[in-house]
Amino acid sequence: MASIVSERYALSLYEVAKECGQVERFSEELAQAAAVFEDYPDYLKLLTTPSIPLPEKQETLKKVFGGKAHDYVLNFLLLLTEKRRIGLISEICKAYRDQYYFEEGIAEVIAVTASPMGKELQDKLRKKMCDVTGKKVILKNEVDPKLIGGIVVRIENRQVDTSVKTRLAEIAQQMNHIIA
Repeated sequence: MASIVSERYALSLYEVAKECGQVERFSEELAQAAAVFEDYPDYLKLLTTPSIPLPEKQETLKKVFGGKAHDYVLNFLLLLTEKRRIGLISEICKAYRDQYYFEEGIAEVIAVTASPMGKELQDKLRKKMCDVTGKKVILKNEVDPKLIGGIVVRIENRQVDTSVKTRLAEIAQQMNHIIA
């Protein structure tokens, strides 16, 4: 049920953002708000505590986000708090981003490497992924030293794993079959 509620709130904000021509801005500001609540879980707890009066909760939101977020985004956060849905902010943020990416033809690609990728390699991978998907690509590089080398690429529901770690595990498995 939470995901349906989150999607409805996200879609409502997305429609307002489209009317204002602020889809990307709202996406960024919503993500920043979700990050604040993730970084400061006690603040989210304060906003979800029933014993604290709504006007106090709204006042803290205005102090934290006022002037930093578009008025519509701030009003959206106030509405979520009033309707006791602010605890769904991360889900709502994800649903909004999914809608935004879908409508704009954007694919998020996560490239996991043993060390940070250089700009040239990132540009090359981004271009390749644009060709493969036919979409605009937002590339994120995550570092996992356990991979030893190679790359793991995650795009939508697919994963391509060419890491040294995986190759070594495959060789070890083959060796076990030969010996056994």
